[in-house]
Amino acid sequence: MFELKLQQRKRHILHIDADAFFASVEQVLNPTLKGKAVLVGGPSEKKGIVSAASYEARKFGIKAGMAMYLAKKQCPHAIVVNGNFEAYRSFSKRMYEIFCKFTPDVEMVSIDEAYLDITGIKGDPAEIAKSILVEIYKKLGLSASCGLSTTKTVAKVASSMNKPHKLTVVPAGSEKGFLAPLSLRSLPGVGPKTFEVLDRYGFKKIGDIAKLHFSEVIEIFGIKGITLWKKCKGMDDGEVNPDKSLPKSISKEHTFYEAVNSEKMCIEALKELSVQVFSKLRLYEMKASTIFIKVRYKNSFGQKQGYRDISIQKNLGILASSDKELFPLICDLFLANHQKGEVVRLIGMGVSGLVQNYNLSLFEDSSRADRLFMAVDSIKSVHGKATLNYGA
Repeated sequence: MFELKLQQRKRHILHIDADAFFASVEQVLNPTLKGKAVLVGGPSEKKGIVSAASYEARKFGIKAGMAMYLAKKQCPHAIVVNGNFEAYRSFSKRMYEIFCKFTPDVEMVSIDEAYLDITGIKGDPAEIAKSILVEIYKKLGLSASCGLSTTKTVAKVASSMNKPHKLTVVPAGSEKGFLAPLSLRSLPGVGPKTFEVLDRYGFKKIGDIAKLHFSEVIEIFGIKGITLWKKCKGMDDGEVNPDKSLPKSISKEHTFYEAVNSEKMCIEALKELSVQVFSKLRLYEMKASTIFIKVRYKNSFGQKQGYRDISIQKNLGILASSDKELFPLICDLFLANHQKGEVVRLIGMGVSGLVQNYNLSLFEDSSRADRLFMAVDSIKSVHGKATLNYGA
């Protein structure tokens, strides 16, 4: 039986994740919230969803994405704040500046987490990691958790193991053993379709994949399965790339608790999703050149049980970030491709082809709209998301 010999490079990779970032920033900005259950979201205690919850609120089983009224039912004394995107962006930039004091190899993967490569940096890697966490707390008042290992994959898994405000070290040579007992769902970068295949074969733990022989991997998953297999063994040569600090795409999805066949409800869901996507696009000070939608249909009577997905994208030929420009195009894309009469279980939308340092002189027509919707974002962050809405 042919076997592939693997050897992991000895590197020192950190994954640092700010703990309950949005809620923690709110507690720093308003010290009276310290030690209290804080929910970021809204627009009110009866409407909207939870964007973030402080650890005091999480003790009551509250998670991001939960309906606000359910969160308040589980934790009646929780304090709801609408959020402040300008503040979150400011804290993120300051955290990035702290990272750069220790190493130039910093890859921001979201507003509140980053990979750092400290290989070759003078000093004990664990002590360097501790120093970074202490610096974040002293300068920003935020706690962060950190994973230290030889790969990005293991470092990210490790950072989530002992939250909040903990450092988890996985030494070289122990990566496979560390990952083995963990659920496959704790492995980053594995999508829903892959999980369907894994479940079909009865794979539940990371170790279930890691112990396969190379030939078995090829037989079950094909060539594409090698990358997953290597990650399950703790092998990952992915580089920390500062050029990947900005998102390549931004998207949101909504699952209907009861499948619907109403175009109006789908459009309303798309509007709610687009508000989140476009505001995040402006948060990164970016513009998009491509839009896309995703629709999951429930199979009709007489068809094979289950669901089927359609995904459609459209290159705009322009760069845009305002609701006024993008939302009508999202609606048109949906209406042109929606299979009328079919029952919809999930709907999603997003933007890609993102550019940050665009030449403003090329976009005179849209710059006014950009400023308008950035002002709207600021007003919403102070007075609530329901204060102003784009009327399509």
